[in-house]
Amino acid sequence: MNRIACRPETRPQGRVSGLLWAQSGYTVIELAVVIVLLGIVAANAMPRFFTASRFEALGFTDAVVAAASYAQKVALATRCDTRLHVTATGYQLLQRQIDCTAGAFTRAVVQPGGGNWSGTAPAGVAVGGLDVYFDSQGRPHDASSGTLLSAPQTVSIGARNVTVEHTTGYVHAG
Repeated sequence: MNRIACRPETRPQGRVSGLLWAQSGYTVIELAVVIVLLGIVAANAMPRFFTASRFEALGFTDAVVAAASYAQKVALATRCDTRLHVTATGYQLLQRQIDCTAGAFTRAVVQPGGGNWSGTAPAGVAVGGLDVYFDSQGRPHDASSGTLLSAPQTVSIGARNVTVEHTTGYVHAG
């Protein structure tokens, strides 16, 4: 019978010796400390991540930008004046009821998937006012006077602004 030396340099490959016991797992004290630390971090950090009004304001701002861009595209495609009306309670897109270039804006613009193109402002989000329409060439007009915009028009939604440029009708959030 062959004897095998216990020294590592003479030990054959592939053999494992159990000379040292390795500690595995965590102690109860270590687990308790980690749980307490996680609780403290969660209590301080979670309210910052779950403030719904900030995310709702961002989403509503994006919806207004999309609606305004769509209003300009609809006006160009249909050759009908298309109005974007933003109030403290929400927004809506409207076209002229009888004639595409004259009359009141009472006909709702329909979304591609169905339903009227409108949205309600989230609770707790401050929304300013904006009332413009785009003509058949995509140029923005003041809805109350009917004149071409001479300066960019801006509406504030929470901490962000939505701007309609006066020369091109380009809509962006900032």
